[in-house]
Amino acid sequence: MPENNLGSRTNNPLAVFAPNPVGVYFENQEKGEVVILLLRQHLVSQIASLIEIIVLILVPFIAGPVVAFLKTNTLSFLEARQVFWILVFWYLFAFGFAFYKFIHWYFNVYLLTNERIVDFDFRGILHMETAYANLNQIQDVTPKIIGFFGTFFHFGNVFIQTAAEKPEFEFLKVEKPDAVAQKILEQVRLEEGEAPGEIA
Repeated sequence: MPENNLGSRTNNPLAVFAPNPVGVYFENQEKGEVVILLLRQHLVSQIASLIEIIVLILVPFIAGPVVAFLKTNTLSFLEARQVFWILVFWYLFAFGFAFYKFIHWYFNVYLLTNERIVDFDFRGILHMETAYANLNQIQDVTPKIIGFFGTFFHFGNVFIQTAAEKPEFEFLKVEKPDAVAQKILEQVRLEEGEAPGEIA
């Protein structure tokens, strides 16, 4: 296998940019097919979700002083036990929301192998869509970095035009989009140099 210029093997299961990830396999992976690059959305792109989670956690702490400031007796009809259970259910909801956001980020994964690109779209707890395109079907790869945060933290989108069933793949908010595009094109060139049906 050609030397990977993106770095050494990655052991971090939470990596957003993982060249040669250790222990990563997927359904329908062919014999001899190797995952060269695993990508997730950059952590900076998850700031809005983090703020939502923090707000959910802080609401009970803010609600008391706000009610006291407004001098309303909104909660006076509730017993201490009832308030306790309301807080328990609120924090269960907040935990569930945080868990869903984490799972959504963790399982929305883009893969580059020595044979194809793979896009895993996590739509919900019971719904995941997977799209594949062989490297020899890739026609164009375009990296784009837009905005202050994208430029400062060096993340953006990689748009991939293909002749596959799904004509366009979008690797959204990924780290080092220019390096990702370069690596995809490098693998395409290697695939074009192989004999038909050969897996390198």
